[in-house]
Amino acid sequence: MLWSTSLADSNLSVNRSVFRQRLYELGYVEGKNLLIEERSANGNMERLSELARELIASKVDVIVCQAVTASSAAHRETNTIPIVMVNAGDAIGAGLIASLARPGGNVTGTMNLSFGGKQVELMHELLPGAVKLAVLLNPSNANAHRYREDVTEAGRRFRLSTVFTEVTRGEDFANAFAAIRNVRPDGLVVMTEPLIATHRAEVIAFAASNRLPASYDSGGLVRDGGHFSYGPLYSEHYVLAAGYVDKILKGATPASLPVEQPSRFELMINLKTAKALGLAIPQSFILRAQEVVQ
Repeated sequence: MLWSTSLADSNLSVNRSVFRQRLYELGYVEGKNLLIEERSANGNMERLSELARELIASKVDVIVCQAVTASSAAHRETNTIPIVMVNAGDAIGAGLIASLARPGGNVTGTMNLSFGGKQVELMHELLPGAVKLAVLLNPSNANAHRYREDVTEAGRRFRLSTVFTEVTRGEDFANAFAAIRNVRPDGLVVMTEPLIATHRAEVIAFAASNRLPASYDSGGLVRDGGHFSYGPLYSEHYVLAAGYVDKILKGATPASLPVEQPSRFELMINLKTAKALGLAIPQSFILRAQEVVQ
């Protein structure tokens, strides 16, 4: 298993447990008929290729990879060992697969959707008087182009100005935060991907200290103090990934296994954060939420 984020990350820990539990339900017991090798880049994406080579050298049968970043690193190192990507962005645009129905190579797994437009829509609903939103994203992420398009289109639809701020390395966050402060937005929209997820404590703290309502596409950030989120039920990706591993270990080839996309989504709100921001959340919004953090 090849992870971009730290194994100590609380959200990843939950999803790793979900993955292992599903493998257990499928008949795999670690130390008996299953050995799991894990490597983590701890947010340093430049290490992923080196870590992928370590896994290949240990002669693993399948490599499970977090997002497009880790999947691409593994794919550059092998075109024979099956790769199961989990919660990948634009895997087609990244050249990992030919299509969802016919991946065509040694890569399959789960692919995410872009929720940028929905985040803007919900921000407009909560802040009907807003005129400008700042958007934080990593342009090197495979899904960034589609996310940017979705956010821009939604901004036009709701007559909101959208100002994009980019980070590609950990050192970029300080400048990004300064740029966001300078444009004085009414709210912040965050694209959650491995780099930003690694620095989520800084992002959440920045939004709080600047009293910025913030929208995320991962519920984990709301549990950590973020304002609200809309996105897939991420654990579903890990349940599906275990199923892919099971099929491959039983003889299926990645090329024959269609890539799946999430089918369940969740709206999550942190009422404590909303109160600190001085924002009233409509009851209709709360009733639609799958999880409310008090």
